[in-house]
Amino acid sequence: MTARQSAQSARGSGERSIALLKLIAELGDFSLTEIAERADLPVSSVHRLMQPLISAGLVERAGRQRYRPGGEFLRLARILLRNMDVGRLSRPFLRELWDEWQETTVLCLYRAQAHKGLIVETMPAPHPLRIVLEPMSEIPLPWGSLGRAILAHLSAQEQKHALRASPVVGPFSGARLPSKRELERDLAQVRAQGAAVHRNDRVDLAGVAAPVLRADGTVVGSVGIILPARRFQLRKATAMMKAVREAATQIGKLATGAG
Repeated sequence: MTARQSAQSARGSGERSIALLKLIAELGDFSLTEIAERADLPVSSVHRLMQPLISAGLVERAGRQRYRPGGEFLRLARILLRNMDVGRLSRPFLRELWDEWQETTVLCLYRAQAHKGLIVETMPAPHPLRIVLEPMSEIPLPWGSLGRAILAHLSAQEQKHALRASPVVGPFSGARLPSKRELERDLAQVRAQGAAVHRNDRVDLAGVAAPVLRADGTVVGSVGIILPARRFQLRKATAMMKAVREAATQIGKLATGAG
């Protein structure tokens, strides 16, 4: 088999696995014959494709040659629903920030598995010149206010993982990561003032973000205001920090209930 044929086979297998996962979610309980008929695939192919799903905990045996969604499948579904709930419930608070500051407001959730942030809600500024962050895009934690507001409240071990998962240069600025001592100093300042402030005049980017914490102190994510650095000069950083802290506190209460 050529390299091209192998790549095509891998893509085909991946597409069939995705189709199976959709059917597994819809059926809930099934036999190999039933799902093979629905997927229009041979039973032997379904059996082969099912093995890595079983190994990953996405599918489990239900007895009498039947199968059902596994514990890992259900765990991921719960995380997704919880994140969607937090994002939906956060909108009024993002809107309040938007109304007050007329700048892009963002809710970023912490993805512990990937050690990154995930943009789940954003309200773009009404100005022609504005910062736009795409929903469902990932951000590395050492860069910018949204990421650092999260990073500052992770355990030392989680911080190490987040640094390993991050590029060594900033995605927008191209600057290199600060030294360990500088980063620890910066994160201590974030914890002390309850918010992270970022400004880079070279790329015309600024932001203020506060951590969203549950009642037990675990990090849910961050909420922030992102704007061009040239307009940040006209703003009062202290008032903006207060605003995002208040929004983060309210969203944290909702996240505690959703979790």
